[in-house]
Amino acid sequence: MTIPKIRLVDVPDEKGVHIKAAGAKGEKYVYVYAKHYRNAEGKSRHKSISIGKIDDDSGKMTPNANYWSMYGAAPQPTEFDESSYRSYGFAYLAEKSCRDMGLWDCLQEAFGKKATEILATAAFILRCGNSMDGIEPKKNITT
Repeated sequence: MTIPKIRLVDVPDEKGVHIKAAGAKGEKYVYVYAKHYRNAEGKSRHKSISIGKIDDDSGKMTPNANYWSMYGAAPQPTEFDESSYRSYGFAYLAEKSCRDMGLWDCLQEAFGKKATEILATAAFILRCGNSMDGIEPKKNITT
């Protein structure tokens, strides 16, 4: 399974577009007013439709299907390169196995941030076969 890099767009700069924080993490979502009405007491009310989520790093937003339908543009595919996707089936298996055995904590303690690279190498070997395949062992090993 691959996960594509998400396309970010500018937040629309028009009347009725507003940002609200929601959830325990305080994530910011972009809404646009869709309907204005007065309730039974005569107070002005409105309904909003979510059009995306703010990306904190860039300040842009990740659009959802409502954004594309409201602004009439079809989602444009992103350019894929080696850094824009990753296959994680074998990496997941290797990480889960390490965590279940308690090996992950040992790897992180011994190698720090390099533990992820070591685990990725193990996942590669699981997927593609041992990197030492085809090498004949020495018959006479002297010490």
